[in-house]
Amino acid sequence: MKSFFERRFRNAFLAVLACFIIWDFVLASGYALQNAQFLSGWVLFVLTVVLASYNIRKKLTMIPIGKNSTWLQWHIYLGWVALFVFFIHIEWHMPNGILEVALAVLFLLVAASGVIGLYLSRRLAPRLTNRGEEVIFERIPMFVASLRTQAEDLVVEAAVETESATLSNFYYARAGDFFAGTRNLLAHLRSSRRPLFSLFKDLRTVERYMNEKELEYSDRLRSLLEKKDELDYHYALQAALKSWLFVHIPATFSMVIIMLIHVLVIYVFGSSF
Repeated sequence: MKSFFERRFRNAFLAVLACFIIWDFVLASGYALQNAQFLSGWVLFVLTVVLASYNIRKKLTMIPIGKNSTWLQWHIYLGWVALFVFFIHIEWHMPNGILEVALAVLFLLVAASGVIGLYLSRRLAPRLTNRGEEVIFERIPMFVASLRTQAEDLVVEAAVETESATLSNFYYARAGDFFAGTRNLLAHLRSSRRPLFSLFKDLRTVERYMNEKELEYSDRLRSLLEKKDELDYHYALQAALKSWLFVHIPATFSMVIIMLIHVLVIYVFGSSF
């Protein structure tokens, strides 16, 4: 089995080679007194359709048309080739005309969101296994609500059993908002646990005034705080991994539609081969 480095080097080499071949054909087309933009435009159109088909492939998991990981690698490297062909097609400057500008902006938006998505998947996805068990994104709010109920029941029980409001006062003053929903998303993206440690510090401060029975309840609340922080961590990372797709996919299909209109306009009002 080829190593990860060997596969990456091979794919990068093939992508660069494809760029040089396409560039050579475009230059040769220009030297032959043909409109080189027609050639680069059609190459770009084909690449765009192939790249857009990856989203369809992800939905057809029951059909044996290659592994998703293989499709993803092709998608990434063909995306870089398409970006290179795009700059060749626009001759390295922003085009004129409302339709052409809109198409160029959409293409750059798709490319930029794809690069951001690639960066996030490489940086954030491995971190999901660093803390706690992996959790399904859509079920996290339900687990958060369950923890909040457990925490509220705990402080009420503590107040009744210990006849002291120290823990409940801490909960409603400092921890209540923490359990109310997902919190500290930016801190989790930076791998910072400072907000949780701040809560622990405040809890240790009030523990000075607790008796042995109250400390038992305090330890149970600390455990719930830790679980809640883990859920927030998974929510932050998974939300970031999903968010870029809300730009990438709609922009891709909008770009394909405008690209079809662009081709139609070129052949109706422009010159042809």
